[in-house]
Amino acid sequence: MAGPPGPGSPTLARAFEAAHEAGRGAFVPYLTAGFPSTDESERLAVALCEEGADVLELGVPFSDPLADGAVIQSTTRIALEAGATLEGVLMLASGIRARVATPIVLMTYLNPIVRFGVERACERAAAAGVDGVILVDLPPEEEPDTWAAFDAAGIATITLVAPTTTADRLPAIAARARGFLYVVARLGVTGQGNEDTEILSTLERCGRATGLPRCIGFGITPGTDLSPYRGLAEGVVAGSCLLEPLLRSHLDAGPSGAPARERALRDLAGRFRARLAGWRSA
Repeated sequence: MAGPPGPGSPTLARAFEAAHEAGRGAFVPYLTAGFPSTDESERLAVALCEEGADVLELGVPFSDPLADGAVIQSTTRIALEAGATLEGVLMLASGIRARVATPIVLMTYLNPIVRFGVERACERAAAAGVDGVILVDLPPEEEPDTWAAFDAAGIATITLVAPTTTADRLPAIAARARGFLYVVARLGVTGQGNEDTEILSTLERCGRATGLPRCIGFGITPGTDLSPYRGLAEGVVAGSCLLEPLLRSHLDAGPSGAPARERALRDLAGRFRARLAGWRSA
């Protein structure tokens, strides 16, 4: 692995170190912030943390989520219809932070950040206890002042490596990364598509490019064979597979189904995390 990549998040580093010392892969679940409501979203997020999430990803609802599959798009639409905003997501993050110590990462498109105001967003995110941000549609060469603003606020910028990332592009993406590197397992949108046949070699290339943990995501389900990634990835991101049963329950039962949704999510999270046992990196 390469040497230290520069400034990062101590809380994120400690989370991955703790998972490594326990001999397991890190569990990084994703929830759409504000789905199905702000109050229930906070309860579900805290439940995931209590069930052993090493890092919590909160998706910022956006009206044009080009990288998201059908499940996340549906939960995003419901959150937006319920009034979700970046301001509300930051308040939600603050509420979660008051209850748990799990690192929180916002996954967002650039538009909500720009509309809110980049410096204001960074300041408010830091005050809310946010540890990192994934700017899905911002290449590392663009908007240098935006990247610098997150650095100045002490918020880790997690970058994405896609199946289409070339050898020439990887060093710049890895150099911009803080906290961890998000490695996309398949072409297409979240929750869909065929796994990239070169994913293992991509993970190896990422390991040579940076000393940061590598987390694999997009389309990971409870049925995914995770064994090939042992020693090549330090964590797994799970999103659509956690949200799909919550979405079905919400559409069928509405607010009355909230207790059952929390129980189901706790069970699914516990089973997912158990599958990461014995993942200590080679």
